[in-house]
Formats: sequence, structure tokens, C-alpha cells
Amino acid sequence: MIEIMPIGGFREVGKNCTAVRIDDEVIVLDMGLHLQHYIDYTGDDDDADLSLNKLIEIKAVPDISLMEDWIPMTKAICISHAHLDHVGAVPFLAQKFKCPIHGTPYTMEVLKAIIADKEIRVHNRLMSHDINSMFKVSNNIKIEFISITHSVVHAALVVIHTKYGSIVYANDFKLDNQPTLGHKSNIGRMHELKNVKAMIIDSLYAHKPIKTPSESVARELLREVMISTNSKGKAMVISTFSSHLARIKSILEFSKQLNRKVVFLGRSLDKYVMAGEKCGVVEFSKQAKIIKYRHQVQKFLKDCKRPEDYVFVVTGHQGEPKSVLARMIFQNYFKFKKDDIVIFSCQIIPGEANIRNREAMESELRKKKVRIFTDIHVSGHGAREDQRDLINTIEPELLLPSHSEVATAEKFIELAEEMGYKENKRCFLLKNGHRFRIE
Repeated sequence: MIEIMPIGGFREVGKNCTAVRIDDEVIVLDMGLHLQHYIDYTGDDDDADLSLNKLIEIKAVPDISLMEDWIPMTKAICISHAHLDHVGAVPFLAQKFKCPIHGTPYTMEVLKAIIADKEIRVHNRLMSHDINSMFKVSNNIKIEFISITHSVVHAALVVIHTKYGSIVYANDFKLDNQPTLGHKSNIGRMHELKNVKAMIIDSLYAHKPIKTPSESVARELLREVMISTNSKGKAMVISTFSSHLARIKSILEFSKQLNRKVVFLGRSLDKYVMAGEKCGVVEFSKQAKIIKYRHQVQKFLKDCKRPEDYVFVVTGHQGEPKSVLARMIFQNYFKFKKDDIVIFSCQIIPGEANIRNREAMESELRKKKVRIFTDIHVSGHGAREDQRDLINTIEPELLLPSHSEVATAEKFIELAEEMGYKENKRCFLLKNGHRFRIE
């Protein structure tokens, strides 16, 4: 008997968490934050109550009380990749489980850094497994981490192998044939999977009738802006996701062509870059200066006599009020001059606060007559045609859309029906707490 229970991330974007029960054993897939709820609550309050009950109350972490009777049966927590909406709740939730936490090398290094940041003791064993590897979690269950491309390295399609068949967890993914860093998606291994009872699948962009462009496309967009724009004598500031090591790699390469030194500013960049170095994915600290703490960032920028000699890589592309970029703009950490260049190598994550904060940021930059380049980016999430390709590759018996709000999930259901997966027969839109049994 197999039961699947969404704990978070179904009919919402964030706090991804799914529990899968096989007879009397349970595997938990991901433990993520709902970033907007978490940020809205913590704000500028460094002493905010971060107790588990409070975080569940504000809907910042998955409500594991939904699976209270399953917790003693849990044999493993498996994290698919290193983004906070998949791994960020581990420090708050893991204490309730007496089992190891498994992930790929980069994912586990990021998790260790998050735990250290939160200063929370996590007693669970942290177990790192190579990408494209398989391991036993009990006599009856094996877990496989199959390489799948996303906007972070070492992302895994997680497969739970049981005597009844397999459950595939594809949350998040894209099918990038030209990644600029890390492994390609292991399509060959996916084709080999047999008797897949159900696939939990990222449906965030089911409404977009495209295949999501490769990271190599984002690299060329970035090249065009950095190299082709006349930046002589002008400061250049680039903001992107701290975990997007492939994008940062491109920034470093083009900065070298410009004969500019690169400086990473902020704790977040330090955390993700150093995690990449610890597992041997990158060696960025040999190519760039990393300035971690706020007072050091402020001093460096104040003392910088020739900003035109640098590329400043910073956090803050979502308009976060406490980010380095926000402090540069609103707290005068940096004196922007006419025609300085600010590049947003990202897209805004939907949300009223993000949109409002970013608009304020861009408005202030325009007052300073700064040149702004936005959306120098491609997504890490597969769109409708990536979803179609993955379904055709794996051929699961059932489809369970996740990582989207209801309107987008309904677009996925349209795709599923087009492919012969009739709603409520072979494609099911679940809700958090719903126990879905597979006979």
C-alpha cells in the first residue's frame, strides 16, 4: 500500500513538503519555507519568535501536524535541491523526526550553512549522496537521486523505489540540454524507470506554451549587456540569486573580459559560494573578493575610489529591504552616478511586497539617472513543453501537479488530459493534508 500526503506546496508556491507512506514506513520529500510569509513576518525584527508553532501559525513552514501519526514511521527526509522553498524549513522541523536527512553534496553543504546561520541544533544525521546514485533507507525502500537541471547545481529528481513500484518526485526542474555548469538531466536513466505508479511534478509554468530556454541563453543575454554596453568609467552592479552558481560563473567570465575585478557583497552570496567550493563545484574565491558582513560592505563601498574598476555582485533583486542593493540605494552605502549600470539578472517572484519593493528600488535608481537592465534571465522551471517531455519520458500511471496555485495547476490538468491523463482518473489535484492512496 502506498499513500501520498501533501504537507505543503500544493495549491501554493512555497513551503514544499510531501510525505509518502509505504506500508508502515514513511519518506518525507523536502521541507521548504514559504519565503514571502517568512519575510513578511520577520521583517526588520531580528528577535522575531521563530518557534515551530509560530512559524506554522503564520504559514511560513509546512504544517507537520497533518502527518503527526506518520512521524514515528519516518525513515528518511530527502531534499531535492538547495533552494529555500525546499530546504529552508529543515532547521525548524527536523527536530520532530528521528531519521537521517539525505541530499546531494551541494544541497547538504547549503543545509549545513543554513543550520549554522539559524544557530539551531539539528541532531539528525546529514547524509550526502552523489548525483545519479541510489541508496537504501530500509530493507524495503531505496532512494535514487537522478540528475535533473534547474537553476541550482546538484538538483535531483527523487525516485522512491518500493516493491509496489516507484514514486517520482520532479519538483523543481527544467530540461536544459546546454547547462553552463553541472550535470545535464539524466534522460537515459529516466527512460529506464519502470512501473512508475505516480509522478509529483512541478506545474508552475503549465500556462506557458513553450520550452523554457537553456541557461546558455541567459549567458548570452548577460554577455550582450555586460560586453556590448558602453560602461567605460561607470560602475557596474549585478544582482542575481545567490544560489545561482551558473549565472555567477558567467558574470565572472565576462568581468574578466572587461578587465574588471569582481566583488561579492553580502552573507548570502558568501554562504552559497562557499557551499559550492566545499563540494568542489566551483572555485570562485580565487577569482573574486568576498565581503561578508554589513559593516565590512559599508566600509568597502565607502572607501572604494574607483568603482569603475569593479563589478559588484549583490543581493536584492526582489527589492528586499535588508539586502545589500537596498542599502546601497536607500542608505547611501554607495554613491551612484549618472549612467552607472545596474543589471537585474533575475525575474521578480510574484508577490505584492516584492513588486512594490522592486518598483521603489527602480524608481530611486531612475532619480539617480542610473541605467537599469531588467529580466536578464531565464527561469529554472520547465514550462508546458518541458512538462510534456518529462511525462513522455517517464510514463507514470498517475500525475500529481505541485508547486503552483490552483489556476496554474488547472492549466497543467488541461495538458494532462490532452495526453490521456483524465482528471480524477489519472491526474489528481491534491490539497495539503489529503491522504491519497494508490492501490
